[in-house]
Amino acid sequence: MRGRWFLGLLLLLGLFACAPRQGQLAAPKARLLGSELLAVDPFQDRLSLRLQLELSNPNPFDLPLLESELTARLGDWSTRAMLPSLTLPKNGRTQVSLLLEGSLYGAAKTVADLLSGQELPLSLTGKLWVEALGQRMALGPYTLLQDRVRFDLALTPPEIHPLKTEVKLGFGTLTFQVRFLAKNRLPVGYRLEGALLAEVGGFPLGEAPLSLNLPPLGEEEGSLGLTVSLVSLPGIVQAVKNGTDYQLAGTLRAVIPGIWDRPLQIRLAGHLP
Repeated sequence: MRGRWFLGLLLLLGLFACAPRQGQLAAPKARLLGSELLAVDPFQDRLSLRLQLELSNPNPFDLPLLESELTARLGDWSTRAMLPSLTLPKNGRTQVSLLLEGSLYGAAKTVADLLSGQELPLSLTGKLWVEALGQRMALGPYTLLQDRVRFDLALTPPEIHPLKTEVKLGFGTLTFQVRFLAKNRLPVGYRLEGALLAEVGGFPLGEAPLSLNLPPLGEEEGSLGLTVSLVSLPGIVQAVKNGTDYQLAGTLRAVIPGIWDRPLQIRLAGHLP
């Protein structure tokens, strides 16, 4: 009986000696595999990024990571990042996706630099919580990641599809209006503003003003129109009655006030029945 008790004690001591303790734990390391710009939304004051990381475990035993709150910094923008629970295999690597979201207007310069394609410093710092001997244990605080990132944003104009076109003849006037659907193909929301030159049947009518908020990767309905005098447009009434082509074209601006301002070439064309 005493021999069995002594053998059990030896096994327990052996297990305890092999179990990870805080002084023996080497902190995991992270490597940036990729980054994705998900949304720059000035209408909801939101900047959203996704990081793809590779976590490596330098310890000769599996390391269960608990959900840990880290601080992410990109330029002068700072937000929290939640690292999910996972188990790192001994001397192994695991990939994990990390979502970063925070206020857009709290770091206007960083957002402007990001949208202009500049390289920005990126870091992840804080405590990593692990499970050892059934208890929570903190590693750190320390810097899990330090790198630089850049987003190459190809500026493309929105897709614009006419929904309804109207021409109304009044007493000595002509009113031309086009309702349209604009689809933003960028993960960047902006206000589309300016004026487009309107032509009907080859007759220049003048500039039609526009101001339209486009959410990131979203769509919005808008309208362009103007009223002109028929005195300077002889022949346009007959052209409209016979059915003719129209177009609105020119340079509009994609604007995030105080942060971003870029020109966009826009052309919308169709046929009046």
